[in-house]
Amino acid sequence: MDASKITVIEYYTGAISKLFQIIGFFILFLTVYFLESIGGFFMASVVVSIEKQFQISSRMSGLMVSAGDLGYIPSVVFVSYFGGKGNRARWIGAGSLMIAFANILIGMSNFLFPVQTTQLNSTYTESCIAADWSPLNDSMLANAFLNYVKNSSDVESFQFQSFLRRLNQLNVTGISKMRILVGSPFSFCNTLFNALRQEINRARCLSGLSNIGPFVTIFAGLLILGIGRTMPYSLGLPLIDDNVKRRNLPLYFAGMFFIRILGPFLGFLIGSIVNNYYFSFDVPAGLTPRDPSWIGRWWAGFLGIGTAMLCPSLALYLYPTCVNYNSNDLVGEHYSVAKNDLDDHAASERHSLINERVAVGGKFRDKRLALIDRHAARNEAGNTVVPISTKAKVIGTNTRALMISAKALHHFTQGQALYYHSIFPDFISTVQTIMKSPIYVFSMIGRIMDVFALKGFFIFLPKYLVVQFGLPQHKINLFLGLASLPGFAIGLFIGGLIMRKCKLQGRRAAAYVLVCSLIAALFSLNNAMIGCKSVLSLISDKTKLTNQNFTTVCNRDCNCRGVPLYPVCNHQGQAFYSPCHAGCSFDQSFSDPSTSKIFQNCGCSNSTHSEVSRDFCDQSVCEGKFVWYFVNLAFSGIFGGMSIIPAVLIVLRSVPPVDRSISLGLQGFLVSLIATLPSSVFWGWIIDKACVMWNAICGGRSRGACELYDTDKLRLMTHLTYGIIRYAVFN
Repeated sequence: MDASKITVIEYYTGAISKLFQIIGFFILFLTVYFLESIGGFFMASVVVSIEKQFQISSRMSGLMVSAGDLGYIPSVVFVSYFGGKGNRARWIGAGSLMIAFANILIGMSNFLFPVQTTQLNSTYTESCIAADWSPLNDSMLANAFLNYVKNSSDVESFQFQSFLRRLNQLNVTGISKMRILVGSPFSFCNTLFNALRQEINRARCLSGLSNIGPFVTIFAGLLILGIGRTMPYSLGLPLIDDNVKRRNLPLYFAGMFFIRILGPFLGFLIGSIVNNYYFSFDVPAGLTPRDPSWIGRWWAGFLGIGTAMLCPSLALYLYPTCVNYNSNDLVGEHYSVAKNDLDDHAASERHSLINERVAVGGKFRDKRLALIDRHAARNEAGNTVVPISTKAKVIGTNTRALMISAKALHHFTQGQALYYHSIFPDFISTVQTIMKSPIYVFSMIGRIMDVFALKGFFIFLPKYLVVQFGLPQHKINLFLGLASLPGFAIGLFIGGLIMRKCKLQGRRAAAYVLVCSLIAALFSLNNAMIGCKSVLSLISDKTKLTNQNFTTVCNRDCNCRGVPLYPVCNHQGQAFYSPCHAGCSFDQSFSDPSTSKIFQNCGCSNSTHSEVSRDFCDQSVCEGKFVWYFVNLAFSGIFGGMSIIPAVLIVLRSVPPVDRSISLGLQGFLVSLIATLPSSVFWGWIIDKACVMWNAICGGRSRGACELYDTDKLRLMTHLTYGIIRYAVFN
């Protein structure tokens, strides 16, 4: 058979084999990459529920979220350095398994530290709860006596029966319903009812419940998750760069980032779904998702994401290496030989190996999937090696540069000392080479400032929107998924197409990134002008005027101290902290979940109808402004997404091809250390600064989550801080 025909057959056979390898690998890779991105943003959608369930402040929850960066920082540089010289599929699979385990651990904290049922000593409780003597006023006694005398012919049998009937309001059925309602999110103007609730809270405090256990568990899970997420990004991008043509890279990266944006979209969508269900299967009577005390079923999302990641992660870790990578696999499309790194003999040898490719129709293509970095140095056996740096290499015209196999990392042999003596100087030398690129350094500084502003702001954005506009958390998460993230994904594709069509390079690409980022920042800053007086805002304003004292003449005998926040309004829209503060009397019918929650006989309602309800609170104005807020957020996402692909390509093209993985890893290390790690804590501190009323735990012995915020202060502090940091990037 003709040799040319054999070459063509071998080429197409190899091409088909590589196609199936690529399809199999990328399906698994994009699956775990997709699920990992879901988990990252799902945390942002449920952080409020975690704060409420375990009673932690925003500053503490910000520290908890930063645990991911604490795991990411010390591992990303070394993972990208060593992982780039090994089987990247196995490294990515191992990291994905860690992410799966971390998600499961976070979800299990709900079951490891459940909300325990409080057991009361009935005898002791009865002695602690004082009798309600408020009905014993002069007017009532006189009326009861005169009524009895008027309708009784036997004054000798006078027993104040009508008075006793009024004093002993509850029969056995009524007491049972009161016990049910004590666990409800609302309270009444009833001393006995509120005293029983306070006694239950006292018993919980005596049981020694603490939020340290769940905090440490979730912190540990996020720490492991941070270590695991170093691998898909820092090793995945160079892997794609190795297996596609340069002119197609913008579209491939756009597709990859689209998957990463689709993940957060589903993360917020899943957050919207789970936040529509109560975290416990026993929902207190009368509690709905729009109530401030509602806690979503956040743990279900983490367990689902972790379980879904197990199989594809394990398959990726065990992905077969069908090809023996030898020196003939090297492709020189992106490679340039650094003569200072190796001696002349090694350089000429590698140069000859680079040109051993399959030629068809004048085009050179490698027919194998490059799971191992094509640009990594290799010895005669085909193993990836770490070249000795210029400081440590042997000098001599006929001396070959000493190269140590990466496999030596797994063997504690006599040559271990030599291995470490040579590998770390090379590592330091590589980092120094990367940092000498001004394009790389300035792009990294800009990214650090950008991420510092964006990370914490976006983590607490759902909480800000709930406080500012008074809408249910599940609705907020749905809008975040539908409005902002698809806009970002659209921007990614537009940016990729512009890079491909306009062929932006160097300064033109940098100027393009600058303009897009500036427009995105202006749209975000415009949201500082969009505020609304929600029900929570009205109650917060009243808190500032009364110094957190909601007691008035009409509710001073109701014993409302320490009752939970349950905003209600009268028919005129006047807001009250709770039905107790509105002076609403106890109603047994509220023990039925189907009963409409309209509280009656409210002495403080200040209206012709002595009624209050959540339904009487007008939210139409806030809903309209909420839409405008998301319009700005969507446009900000579009222009922000348009700058991502050029920014990534600027970084990849600013360093030698062999240093791409380590450059991304180094950037990830510095961005995490300087930006993402302190960002969540910083923004949590900003959020807490606007708090005007904290939830007092155990009579004020400890401070729980914030209940009410100064919404005007919160709006200006968050958006102006965000805008100032983003503006500093452009200077």
